Amino acid sequence: MNIGVKTFDDSNFLKHFENKADFFEIMASQKVNHSFLKSFSLPIVIHAEHSAFGVNIADNTKDKLNLKSVNYAIKLADMTNSKKIILHPGIIENKDCSLINAVNFLNKIDDERILIENLPFKDNEKKSLCSTPEEIKEFLKRTNRGFCFDANHSIQSSILNKKDYFLEIKKFLKLNPNHFHISGQSLQGNLNDHLSFMHSDLDFKEILKEYPRNADITLETETDIKKVDFDLEFIKKITDKI
Repeated sequence: MNIGVKTFDDSNFLKHFENKADFFEIMASQKVNHSFLKSFSLPIVIHAEHSAFGVNIADNTKDKLNLKSVNYAIKLADMTNSKKIILHPGIIENKDCSLINAVNFLNKIDDERILIENLPFKDNEKKSLCSTPEEIKEFLKRTNRGFCFDANHSIQSSILNKKDYFLEIKKFLKLNPNHFHISGQSLQGNLNDHLSFMHSDLDFKEILKEYPRNADITLETETDIKKVDFDLEFIKKITDKI
Protein backbone atom coordinates (compact mmCIF):
# COMPACT_ATOMS: atom_id res chain seq x y z
CA MET A 1 0.00 0.00 0.00
CA ASN A 2 1.15 3.56 -0.73
CA ILE A 3 0.78 6.08 2.08
CA GLY A 4 0.53 9.83 1.46
CA VAL A 5 0.35 12.92 3.64
CA LYS A 6 -1.74 16.05 3.11
CA THR A 7 -1.29 19.80 3.45
CA PHE A 8 -2.90 23.04 2.30
CA ASP A 9 0.14 25.25 1.85
CA ASP A 10 3.06 24.11 4.05
CA SER A 11 6.24 23.68 2.02
CA ASN A 12 8.26 22.80 5.13
CA PHE A 13 5.78 20.03 5.92
CA LEU A 14 6.31 18.55 2.47
CA LYS A 15 10.09 18.82 2.73
CA HIS A 16 10.01 16.91 6.01
CA PHE A 17 8.03 14.03 4.47
CA GLU A 18 9.61 14.02 1.02
CA ASN A 19 11.67 10.92 1.81
CA LYS A 20 9.09 9.30 4.10
CA ALA A 21 5.74 9.43 2.29
CA ASP A 22 4.88 7.81 -1.04
CA PHE A 23 2.89 10.78 -2.34
CA PHE A 24 1.41 14.14 -1.33
CA GLU A 25 -2.19 15.29 -1.33
CA ILE A 26 -2.74 19.02 -1.77
CA MET A 27 -5.86 21.06 -1.08
CA ALA A 28 -6.41 23.31 -4.11
CA SER A 29 -7.20 26.49 -2.17
CA GLN A 30 -7.40 29.44 -4.55
CA LYS A 31 -5.91 31.68 -1.84
CA VAL A 32 -2.58 29.85 -2.00
CA ASN A 33 0.29 30.36 -4.44
CA HIS A 34 1.10 26.75 -5.27
CA SER A 35 4.28 27.42 -7.24
CA PHE A 36 6.25 25.83 -4.37
CA LEU A 37 4.94 22.44 -5.50
CA LYS A 38 7.27 22.57 -8.52
CA SER A 39 10.15 21.86 -6.12
CA PHE A 40 8.87 18.37 -5.28
CA SER A 41 9.14 15.17 -7.28
CA LEU A 42 6.76 12.86 -5.40
CA PRO A 43 3.40 12.12 -7.08
CA ILE A 44 0.70 14.61 -6.11
CA VAL A 45 -3.04 14.11 -5.61
CA ILE A 46 -5.26 17.20 -5.79
CA HIS A 47 -8.30 17.78 -3.57
CA ALA A 48 -10.72 20.42 -4.85
CA GLU A 49 -12.20 22.98 -2.45
CA HIS A 50 -15.23 21.85 -0.45
CA SER A 51 -18.00 23.36 1.68
CA ALA A 52 -15.54 24.99 4.11
CA PHE A 53 -14.55 27.20 1.16
CA GLY A 54 -18.17 28.03 0.31
CA VAL A 55 -18.32 25.53 -2.55
CA ASN A 56 -21.33 23.23 -3.03
CA ILE A 57 -21.89 21.63 -6.43
CA ALA A 58 -25.41 20.59 -5.36
CA ASP A 59 -26.41 24.27 -5.16
CA ASN A 60 -27.25 25.67 -8.61
CA THR A 61 -27.03 29.27 -7.35
CA LYS A 62 -23.31 28.66 -6.83
CA ASP A 63 -22.54 27.32 -10.30
CA LYS A 64 -20.15 30.16 -11.13
CA LEU A 65 -18.27 29.79 -7.83
CA ASN A 66 -18.24 26.00 -8.13
CA LEU A 67 -16.92 26.07 -11.68
CA LYS A 68 -14.16 28.51 -10.80
CA SER A 69 -13.12 26.25 -7.93
CA VAL A 70 -13.09 23.05 -9.99
CA ASN A 71 -11.23 24.74 -12.84
CA TYR A 72 -8.55 25.86 -10.38
CA ALA A 73 -8.18 22.28 -9.15
CA ILE A 74 -7.86 21.08 -12.75
CA LYS A 75 -5.26 23.75 -13.49
CA LEU A 76 -3.28 22.73 -10.40
CA ALA A 77 -3.53 19.06 -11.40
CA ASP A 78 -2.16 19.96 -14.83
CA MET A 79 0.73 21.87 -13.28
CA THR A 80 1.67 18.98 -10.96
CA ASN A 81 0.95 16.17 -13.44
CA SER A 82 -1.60 14.80 -11.00
CA LYS A 83 -3.68 11.82 -12.06
CA LYS A 84 -6.38 12.35 -9.41
CA ILE A 85 -8.66 15.25 -8.45
CA ILE A 86 -10.86 14.51 -5.42
CA LEU A 87 -14.20 16.32 -5.23
CA HIS A 88 -17.06 16.40 -2.72
CA PRO A 89 -20.52 15.78 -4.22
CA GLY A 90 -22.21 18.49 -2.16
CA ILE A 91 -24.78 19.03 0.58
CA ILE A 92 -28.54 19.54 0.48
CA GLU A 93 -28.78 22.61 2.70
CA ASN A 94 -31.61 24.67 1.16
CA LYS A 95 -34.22 24.67 -1.61
CA ASP A 96 -31.61 25.51 -4.26
CA CYS A 97 -29.73 22.25 -3.63
CA SER A 98 -30.43 18.85 -5.15
CA LEU A 99 -28.85 15.62 -6.28
CA ILE A 100 -29.70 16.39 -9.90
CA ASN A 101 -27.90 19.75 -9.66
CA ALA A 102 -24.71 17.97 -8.60
CA VAL A 103 -25.08 15.34 -11.34
CA ASN A 104 -25.73 17.95 -14.04
CA PHE A 105 -22.80 20.08 -12.89
CA LEU A 106 -20.39 17.16 -12.98
CA ASN A 107 -21.60 15.95 -16.35
CA LYS A 108 -20.49 19.27 -17.83
CA ILE A 109 -16.91 18.82 -16.55
CA ASP A 110 -14.71 16.99 -19.05
CA ASP A 111 -11.92 15.59 -16.90
CA GLU A 112 -11.55 11.87 -16.22
CA ARG A 113 -9.30 12.48 -13.20
CA ILE A 114 -12.18 13.58 -10.95
CA LEU A 115 -12.97 11.18 -8.11
CA ILE A 116 -16.06 11.59 -5.91
CA GLU A 117 -15.61 11.26 -2.15
CA ASN A 118 -18.29 9.80 0.10
CA LEU A 119 -19.40 12.35 2.70
CA PRO A 120 -20.41 11.95 6.35
CA PHE A 121 -24.11 11.94 7.15
CA LYS A 122 -25.13 15.25 8.75
CA ASP A 123 -28.81 15.45 9.66
CA ASN A 124 -32.20 15.73 8.01
CA GLU A 125 -31.86 19.50 7.58
CA LYS A 126 -28.40 19.37 5.96
CA LYS A 127 -28.07 16.06 4.18
CA SER A 128 -24.72 15.19 2.63
CA LEU A 129 -24.86 13.49 -0.73
CA CYS A 130 -23.21 10.07 -1.08
CA SER A 131 -23.08 9.16 2.61
CA THR A 132 -24.02 5.50 2.06
CA PRO A 133 -22.70 2.80 -0.30
CA GLU A 134 -26.02 2.72 -2.14
CA GLU A 135 -26.10 6.49 -2.66
CA ILE A 136 -22.58 6.81 -3.99
CA LYS A 137 -22.95 3.75 -6.22
CA GLU A 138 -25.88 5.43 -7.97
CA PHE A 139 -24.09 8.80 -8.08
CA LEU A 140 -20.97 7.30 -9.67
CA LYS A 141 -23.12 5.51 -12.24
CA ARG A 142 -24.94 8.73 -13.20
CA THR A 143 -21.73 10.78 -13.46
CA ASN A 144 -19.32 8.11 -14.74
CA ARG A 145 -16.69 9.07 -12.15
CA GLY A 146 -14.15 7.26 -10.02
CA PHE A 147 -14.40 6.93 -6.24
CA CYS A 148 -12.38 8.21 -3.28
CA PHE A 149 -13.34 6.23 -0.17
CA ASP A 150 -13.13 8.06 3.15
CA ALA A 151 -13.35 5.41 5.89
CA ASN A 152 -14.03 7.93 8.65
CA HIS A 153 -16.92 9.53 6.79
CA SER A 154 -18.36 6.06 6.35
CA ILE A 155 -17.94 5.24 10.05
CA GLN A 156 -19.66 8.45 11.15
CA SER A 157 -22.58 7.85 8.79
CA SER A 158 -22.92 4.24 9.92
CA ILE A 159 -22.97 5.02 13.62
CA LEU A 160 -25.44 7.90 13.25
CA ASN A 161 -27.71 5.60 11.22
CA LYS A 162 -27.28 2.73 13.73
CA LYS A 163 -25.52 0.44 11.25
CA ASP A 164 -22.49 -1.82 11.69
CA TYR A 165 -19.66 0.41 10.46
CA PHE A 166 -17.37 -2.49 9.56
CA LEU A 167 -20.03 -4.08 7.33
CA GLU A 168 -20.66 -0.69 5.70
CA ILE A 169 -16.94 -0.30 4.99
CA LYS A 170 -17.01 -3.65 3.20
CA LYS A 171 -19.93 -2.45 1.07
CA PHE A 172 -18.03 0.70 0.08
CA LEU A 173 -14.93 -1.34 -0.79
CA LYS A 174 -16.97 -3.48 -3.21
CA LEU A 175 -17.29 -0.31 -5.33
CA ASN A 176 -13.56 -0.52 -6.13
CA PRO A 177 -12.30 2.86 -4.90
CA ASN A 178 -9.51 4.57 -6.83
CA HIS A 179 -8.18 6.36 -3.74
CA PHE A 180 -8.55 6.25 0.04
CA HIS A 181 -8.65 8.67 3.00
CA ILE A 182 -8.16 7.60 6.59
CA SER A 183 -7.58 9.27 9.95
CA GLY A 184 -7.86 8.74 13.66
CA GLN A 185 -11.39 8.95 15.01
CA SER A 186 -13.31 8.93 18.27
CA LEU A 187 -16.18 6.46 18.45
CA GLN A 188 -17.80 8.38 21.27
CA GLY A 189 -19.70 11.69 21.46
CA ASN A 190 -19.42 13.75 18.29
CA LEU A 191 -17.32 11.12 16.46
CA ASN A 192 -14.46 13.53 15.73
CA ASP A 193 -12.14 12.47 12.93
CA HIS A 194 -8.99 13.96 11.38
CA LEU A 195 -7.28 12.96 14.64
CA SER A 196 -3.81 11.56 15.09
CA PHE A 197 -3.84 7.77 15.38
CA MET A 198 -2.50 8.17 18.91
CA HIS A 199 -5.92 9.61 19.88
CA SER A 200 -8.07 7.12 17.98
CA ASP A 201 -10.48 4.35 19.03
CA LEU A 202 -10.35 2.45 15.72
CA ASP A 203 -8.83 -0.96 15.01
CA PHE A 204 -6.88 -0.03 11.88
CA LYS A 205 -5.41 -3.48 11.32
CA GLU A 206 -8.93 -4.90 11.10
CA ILE A 207 -9.98 -2.17 8.64
CA LEU A 208 -6.89 -2.05 6.43
CA LYS A 209 -6.71 -5.80 5.90
CA GLU A 210 -9.88 -5.36 3.80
CA TYR A 211 -8.17 -2.85 1.47
CA PRO A 212 -6.57 -3.78 -1.86
CA ARG A 213 -2.82 -4.34 -1.62
CA ASN A 214 -2.11 -1.52 -4.11
CA ALA A 215 -4.30 1.08 -2.32
CA ASP A 216 -3.17 4.72 -2.31
CA ILE A 217 -4.10 5.99 1.17
CA THR A 218 -3.92 9.63 2.26
CA LEU A 219 -3.51 10.26 5.97
CA GLU A 220 -5.98 13.01 6.89
CA THR A 221 -4.73 13.27 10.45
CA GLU A 222 -3.60 16.33 12.42
CA THR A 223 -1.06 18.50 10.61
CA ASP A 224 1.52 18.69 13.42
CA ILE A 225 4.73 17.25 11.95
CA LYS A 226 5.62 15.19 15.03
CA LYS A 227 2.15 13.65 15.14
CA VAL A 228 2.19 12.89 11.41
CA ASP A 229 5.60 11.26 11.87
CA PHE A 230 3.97 8.99 14.44
CA ASP A 231 0.92 8.38 12.22
CA LEU A 232 3.00 7.50 9.15
CA GLU A 233 5.15 5.05 11.08
CA PHE A 234 2.08 3.61 12.82
CA ILE A 235 0.20 2.94 9.58
CA LYS A 236 3.23 1.58 7.72
CA LYS A 237 3.86 -0.94 10.51
CA ILE A 238 0.34 -2.21 9.94
CA THR A 239 0.36 -2.22 6.13
CA ASP A 240 3.79 -3.87 5.96
CA LYS A 241 2.41 -6.87 7.86
CA ILE A 242 -0.86 -7.27 5.98
